Amino acid sequence: MVFVSDAIPVHSLPKTPSQVPALKIFRFKNSLDVQKDGPIQSEPIQSGPIQSGPISLPITPLPTDAPHRHTYYEILFIEEGQGFHEIDFHSYNIQGAGLHFLTPGQVHLLTFSTSFQGYIVAFSEDFYTFYNPVNPSLSQLPFFQPARRQPILTLSESDKHYFHNILENMVTDHLNAETDQTLIGRYLGLLLQKCAFLTQHNAQSAESSALSVPELAGRFQELVEKNFRQMHEVQQYASQLSVTPDYLSKIIKKALGVSCQEYILDKLLLEAKRLLVFSNLSSKEIAYHIQMDDPSYFSRIFKKKTGLTPNEYREHVRKSTI
Repeated sequence: MVFVSDAIPVHSLPKTPSQVPALKIFRFKNSLDVQKDGPIQSEPIQSGPIQSGPISLPITPLPTDAPHRHTYYEILFIEEGQGFHEIDFHSYNIQGAGLHFLTPGQVHLLTFSTSFQGYIVAFSEDFYTFYNPVNPSLSQLPFFQPARRQPILTLSESDKHYFHNILENMVTDHLNAETDQTLIGRYLGLLLQKCAFLTQHNAQSAESSALSVPELAGRFQELVEKNFRQMHEVQQYASQLSVTPDYLSKIIKKALGVSCQEYILDKLLLEAKRLLVFSNLSSKEIAYHIQMDDPSYFSRIFKKKTGLTPNEYREHVRKSTI
């Protein structure tokens, strides 16, 4: 039974003394080395080829097998392991090597059927942009774009080895207290650039029909992702983007296939669904949480979009998936 509480647990990263948000790297809770030996120390760095060796990384302190979300971005590098990764009501089968990408606010949990080997890299948008000012923004990377989000990148044996080497070096420097954080920030930029290249290459190889999202549409998606709870009107987004509502609507309809208002509403209802399934908040409390001041209107619009009342949706999904 999945743990359900009055609110979905939200986890944040601490900041460094310089107020630059921290990056953290963890091991999985059920890593083989954790099960056998507990916390272990890193070996001296050897010259020549990088050797895979034990490391003194902390185990992730979060309850990864219960629904939760983050205020930060997260990359899961899974070298070996089997199980399932549930992300916002989608279940992804884990079979071997892959990279999993999570954006702030998504609700997810991991279910393990075997031991996992790999790393969890947790970082904020500020950390990435601080050390990679000329790189594409996170919202421009294909696995973080809301409308095109493909959260899983399956890795070939050679790609797995490539990322293993990057992360082994990144971890070594991360554990060294004397390392300049600029180096860690650049590692992160390199890691994400390689991920973006592989994602785009795979899409081209599969003759994907997905087109690049125009810049204005991407900026709109980014604004909605950050402000959908308090900004419900197209006019508010058009104003921030310095365009007219009609022009914005035309661009969004062409790029994303839905109207601006529908896109905003879908984000609101996704948040409502998360809270209905993973918290015990009442329908009225959820309506207020997403700043719909009329709970009866919230119930009507929810039923119109899903075919179920909020309480019916809660009961249906919990029975079928939890």
